[in-house]
Amino acid sequence: MTSGSAPRRVAKLLRISVAMAVLCAACFGADAHADPLNSSNNPPEIQAEAAKGPHYEFNLLPVAGGTSDIGIGGGYFLGLTRLAPGEIPYVWNLESAGFVTFAKQTDGGFIVPYQDAYVTFTKPHLFGSSLELLIRPEYAWESTLGYYGLGNASSAALPAGKTVKYFEYGRLHPELYVQVRAGIVDHVIVLGGIRYIRTWLQVADDSKLADDLRTGSAEVKSLLGSTDPNGVGLVSGAIQFDNRDNSTTAHRGTFDTLGVQVSPSGPWGSYSYLEGTADLRFFVPLSMPSVTLAGRLVGDLLYGNPPFYELARFENTYAIGGLNGVRGVPGQRYYGKVKVLANLELRTEIVTFHALGKPVTFGVTGFADGGRVWADTTAQPALDGAGLGPLAGLKYGVGGGVRFQSGSAFVLRADVAWSPDATPIAAYVAAGQMF
Repeated sequence: MTSGSAPRRVAKLLRISVAMAVLCAACFGADAHADPLNSSNNPPEIQAEAAKGPHYEFNLLPVAGGTSDIGIGGGYFLGLTRLAPGEIPYVWNLESAGFVTFAKQTDGGFIVPYQDAYVTFTKPHLFGSSLELLIRPEYAWESTLGYYGLGNASSAALPAGKTVKYFEYGRLHPELYVQVRAGIVDHVIVLGGIRYIRTWLQVADDSKLADDLRTGSAEVKSLLGSTDPNGVGLVSGAIQFDNRDNSTTAHRGTFDTLGVQVSPSGPWGSYSYLEGTADLRFFVPLSMPSVTLAGRLVGDLLYGNPPFYELARFENTYAIGGLNGVRGVPGQRYYGKVKVLANLELRTEIVTFHALGKPVTFGVTGFADGGRVWADTTAQPALDGAGLGPLAGLKYGVGGGVRFQSGSAFVLRADVAWSPDATPIAAYVAAGQMF
């Protein structure tokens, strides 16, 4: 988690805590979560587990954590998998996780700053075909999200007499996501899905967001839109090309995704917009298999009238900031309709040993991230600064971290990053490689 203010830390707490629980599941359970659409990556452990005959695998683990900003809390990680001979990687899988925090107020009362829970059901080989079905309901309430203004030139300087709460707002957002995934030819996968999200916003009258809604320019007010309760219905589709040698930690190959999602106007949504995303990744072995150069280039475009909180995000994560974007920059720091970011990592595997019957690999990674946003699809120098080139106003972070890979289906990463936007340094713990 970032070591700066509360808005820079709260959105990562659940992911960190659940990541630790998943790590335990990876160490003590079977590797039952490989890619069903790429059977060459399914390790022998999965096939041996399935060969035992029809049976269930169950994991239930407690989670605990917290910070001085949002208090302490706890939750759970649960996994239930149905295994059977010939069903690779499984017949079906059900997983769920939840987390809630509590904090004491100065008046002696308690608040619940953060809560999140989800359930994911995955069914590969739907109706005996190559289709994989995923159904995921989720509930989240984040009460200390950050808003510092729109555009690449937004400032995090506090006005006189204000506290960090000036840059905070809250968002409650249950959602339901259904996705179908299928391999069509070698290395090519198509995806389609529908999602519905319901949002309730909590905006204090003396916050930055409220100030911009009252006194911002016509452009700012147009981009922010309404803070009334709203619903967003999305239809999505994507095509992927994946020829990596391993879907968990790749040493060679590429993994490229071109996706689009549309929110049509109508009775099931309050917004009408289109989002297009290109996510290109490459992996080059420099000293196989111990040293790998990995890179990613992402472009994201929102067209129309999206909800303002989506201006900081792509693919359901934060772009110019956060543990999956430009590390070192706070996760909700920069908002814009157009986002470009790049990541470069030098991954080194140092030693491999066996623990609890599985190979465990320890490695270190150095990285450099960079990117920027543009507030709108038309030039807005008042919001983005005078320079319009991709390097003008570049936001960046540099750092390093460690990686622990358990078996062939789980990685725990821990990174620290410095950025001019960090105060003074950021740290992240999460499950899985960043890309």
